[in-house]
Amino acid sequence: MCAVHVPPGPGRCGEAGVTLRPTTSGTARLQRFPELEARYGPLTPMDSGMQSRVYTTPDGAAVVKVYRNHMGQHRTEARNMIQASMGDWLLGVTEADGVEVLVMRRFAGHPLRAADVPRALPGLRRIVAELHTQQGGRVNVGRVRERLLRFRRALAPYPLEDVFEAVEGPLERGLLDQPAAFCHLDMWHDNILIADELNAAAKVADGNGMGVEGEGDVLLIDWTRADWDDPLRDLALLKTGTLDLLSAARSLEAALSFLPDRAPATLVRYRAYLALTTLHDLYWFLMNEPYEFDSQKEFKLARVRHALVRLPEHRS
Repeated sequence: MCAVHVPPGPGRCGEAGVTLRPTTSGTARLQRFPELEARYGPLTPMDSGMQSRVYTTPDGAAVVKVYRNHMGQHRTEARNMIQASMGDWLLGVTEADGVEVLVMRRFAGHPLRAADVPRALPGLRRIVAELHTQQGGRVNVGRVRERLLRFRRALAPYPLEDVFEAVEGPLERGLLDQPAAFCHLDMWHDNILIADELNAAAKVADGNGMGVEGEGDVLLIDWTRADWDDPLRDLALLKTGTLDLLSAARSLEAALSFLPDRAPATLVRYRAYLALTTLHDLYWFLMNEPYEFDSQKEFKLARVRHALVRLPEHRS
């Protein structure tokens, strides 16, 4: 665990500002974060998401994640990382230049690509299995019902009855009323980093194949959505967001290797969450990226139906 203190509420330190500061070459450079750059040096953009932007420090040792929405997500993510035994990656949380900031040690790697998935599987299994050992409370089945109603209204014009039934049947039979575990809930491939192969080989040569927290050459990032939920929902999100980079057969084979067991009740529940996750994805594309909806629908329905026909519908 990390000793970084995460106060309960957000604060503000300074207002957003833009100034010009000479670089060493004598040319003017736009400085968007004068307070942050006074602490960490000039920040170089690395990546940008819907809610945040990520920068690296000049020495490459740290990343500075700047949140755009002023909802205290920097502190939420820090708390979730500590809960997930990821605290050793934290360097601090702060508010400066009118933005909210999380600072982490930099991982020498890249977001997962299809070719990386087989190499990432052992490390991912360790991370997920350890994460899901933390249990607390029960799954909020009322929230599942609310999502299904919303998805049914929005997706009514499309022939999805088999996908809805895969969720609604187990829900009505009480199979989704389960103990909750701590879950990441956003395990798509951009949130899974894998060490570059040269770095991974150097670790093995040095006899240091295990990295911080015993996670090896894989790091799970972006913990803003982490919460207590059914671990099988987390694993369904892993399949639809990452393992489906593989072929349908290989994706399902890899996905089943993450399950705690192959008992019929477990497979029925996992089947339900694969269907629910697919419905969520279709709803998201319909609402946010409608021009992508048809192509995504074709791919995602083919994948979920491939899994549904191979997994049991009922407990034996």
